[in-house]
Amino acid sequence: MSKIELIQGDCLDKMKGIPDGSIDLVLTDPPYGINLEYNSYNDSEENWFVLMNKFIPEAKRISKMAIFPSCKIKRLEWIYKNHAPDWLMCWYKGSTGHASYIGFNDWEPHLVYGRLYNNQYMHDYFQTKPSEKSGTFGHPCPKPTDWAEWIIPRVARKEKITIIDPFMGSGTTGVVAKKLGHNFIGIELDPKYFKIAEKRINENL
Repeated sequence: MSKIELIQGDCLDKMKGIPDGSIDLVLTDPPYGINLEYNSYNDSEENWFVLMNKFIPEAKRISKMAIFPSCKIKRLEWIYKNHAPDWLMCWYKGSTGHASYIGFNDWEPHLVYGRLYNNQYMHDYFQTKPSEKSGTFGHPCPKPTDWAEWIIPRVARKEKITIIDPFMGSGTTGVVAKKLGHNFIGIELDPKYFKIAEKRINENL
């Protein structure tokens, strides 16, 4: 049976109490720094750089492997200069209508730090549709369950692992982790989003 722990609070504070390397996988979707209207966080680009400077070292410290979006593609130069990943993955979403410099962003880079197994092999490209729209489950930017359902089995293989989502949001990663039989820790700053995630995970929504 999966062990599920849900924590309402600031992940940067809560992660300090997690021992080094005790988490198998960090799988999360941090704020994008594009002025989305979150309840309890100012999603400015300036705040994104501050947040990533604090979050990425902690994610690497507590886990064997960490995967999350880089947000804007143009920020990859900054990422590589300051927190160079071990690998990049491409999430191809198809046309989402999100404007880019010359058209539309049909794909999104994911940063990968570390690996769970010494012989870890994964494709660096995956395709799922961004089925959940803004506002679904009361959250401005929910990830589709297909996203986590592609990533988690390719990291975990057939073993039960412990997954943490420090930016739990509406709870997508937790829903899939529980469905697949893994242990899950979810941390969410906003009380409203926390209750949404708690309900989804507990009721397998």
